[in-house]
Amino acid sequence: MTHVSQPRILAGRAKGTPLETPKRGTRPSPARLRQALFDGLQTRVGGRFLDLYAGSGAIGLEAASRGFDVTLVERNRAAMQVLRRNARKAHLDVTLVEGDALAHVKAHANAYDLVFAAPPYTEPLPPIFEAIVASQAVTPGGVYLLQHPSHEPLTGDVVAQAPAGTQVTSRRYGSNTVTWLRVP
Repeated sequence: MTHVSQPRILAGRAKGTPLETPKRGTRPSPARLRQALFDGLQTRVGGRFLDLYAGSGAIGLEAASRGFDVTLVERNRAAMQVLRRNARKAHLDVTLVEGDALAHVKAHANAYDLVFAAPPYTEPLPPIFEAIVASQAVTPGGVYLLQHPSHEPLTGDVVAQAPAGTQVTSRRYGSNTVTWLRVP
């Protein structure tokens, strides 16, 4: 049996804070993926960051620790309780929304600079990602960060929802890939 270490905030003012994870139903993004993701964002200082399907909050709380104004959306009540405890323990002021990720993103056009989404891999991911990108939740110059299994690349239908001129790149981290859609 392999032991997975407890995730911790990697950098920023809450660096080293251990994060509790829900007993089931979530998949915290691995430290390597989180580190690489934020290394890729290091030229962005602050901004409004939306973490959809937030789970334990590993991504959103990392963003808050690094100075972003963060909103985390999670519909699972048990995961939301863990999120609240993690935010308190890290002394991070974040907005927590208990509710449906797609309903939230659709109601907030042009509200965020960065939108990160890591839906449960048991869900049909292409229609979820299509709806997120079609919501136009990111501001011009913003970025959608879509985490998915490496063996399931994003479909052209997802990219087709993005504005013309959107730059698309994918970065693989073992069994997980994050596809970046940089809106012009």
